[in-house]
Amino acid sequence: MNKKLSALFALTSLLLSSCTTLTIPSGIPHGGQGEGGQTPEEVVFNVTSSKFIDEEGHLEVSYSCNYPSPFEVTGHSFSKLNVSGVSISELTRGNNMFTVLSPVVYSSLKLEFYDTNNVIYLTSRLNDVEMYTPEVIIPDDPPVVDPPVIDPPGPTIDYPQGYTELYWSDEFDGDKLDKGNWTYETGNGSGGWGNNESEYYTDSNDFVSDGVLTIRAKAEKRGNFNYTSTRIKTQNKVHFTYGYVEARISLPVVTGMWPAFWMMPNDSVYGGWPHSGEIDIMEAKGRIANQSSSALHFSNHDGGYHDYIAHEQNGHNIAEYHKYAVEWKADTIRYLIDNVCHFQINKSQWQTRGSTSELAPFDKDFYIILNLAVGGHFDNYQMPPANFTSADMKIDYVRVFK
Repeated sequence: MNKKLSALFALTSLLLSSCTTLTIPSGIPHGGQGEGGQTPEEVVFNVTSSKFIDEEGHLEVSYSCNYPSPFEVTGHSFSKLNVSGVSISELTRGNNMFTVLSPVVYSSLKLEFYDTNNVIYLTSRLNDVEMYTPEVIIPDDPPVVDPPVIDPPGPTIDYPQGYTELYWSDEFDGDKLDKGNWTYETGNGSGGWGNNESEYYTDSNDFVSDGVLTIRAKAEKRGNFNYTSTRIKTQNKVHFTYGYVEARISLPVVTGMWPAFWMMPNDSVYGGWPHSGEIDIMEAKGRIANQSSSALHFSNHDGGYHDYIAHEQNGHNIAEYHKYAVEWKADTIRYLIDNVCHFQINKSQWQTRGSTSELAPFDKDFYIILNLAVGGHFDNYQMPPANFTSADMKIDYVRVFK
């Protein structure tokens, strides 16, 4: 390379390092015609943009030039154009554009122009190269759909053998007694509810929590009474004829406590007690930890006196939860504890003064009662100990199956 060419190279490469414009002076021989059929005095090659077009490193260079074919200047062929050492033979040419797979990082990208003697003629760095940015397609936001409202799973129902319909139940899932099902009976009734009971029933000695109804008897002064408790019934709200009636209950083991789960006639069709009947599903004496009893009350034809049939069942810890049930049919009444029958009464064993029907009085609607009495004649008037403060009867559920 002669001194004049070297000087031109030095000057031009310095300029192109910043402006990416290649000027070939008119003194350099070249062929062809420029715009308007005239040979331009100098060939101006200007890089207008350069960018990576994919993640594999293909570099696309766009340019403008006042000469039809800037890579074939006479005597100075640019067929050896390099891009950081990559030969032009690896370039893809297009109109005012060429593409090359660049093996180098952005900071070292440059254009090198060789003369026919394989000597670098001019060089230009590519400034402000656009980096490849993958196209990210952001989908439209999906429509907002409210999640479906799913009711929490209900309790697992263990249907008694032969029964397919849950006619009614109270699972005590709320935070207070459901008065749509139950009515409070308050006070001490007539003669201690006919049993010489010692408590005063209130509408505040019960609470519902964690799926359990608790009836609490307390040593608490109320008028002339030293104890309070609660008694509830389903009369005129839930009543039915025949079915399987079950409650899961834990009972207090405290002397003087008389818990009961029982049924009375919704309408005394055959007359007042005992003529219209009574079904005692479960009663217990708090001082006896492993015993409960069941009974059936009615009146006899001879004079209409009170009559009953009862049975005591031993061997189960009443403080633990047990399923107490009655299977009430037209011709039999069976009493069960934890699905095991311990007592059965047939229709030939009951009667009533109010009717000659062999099914009466247990052929009419009855309702359910839950209560925790204190004292009374059931356990020969046993009373709580002097240090008694409270005792609880806990009911997990009450269910009626058909």
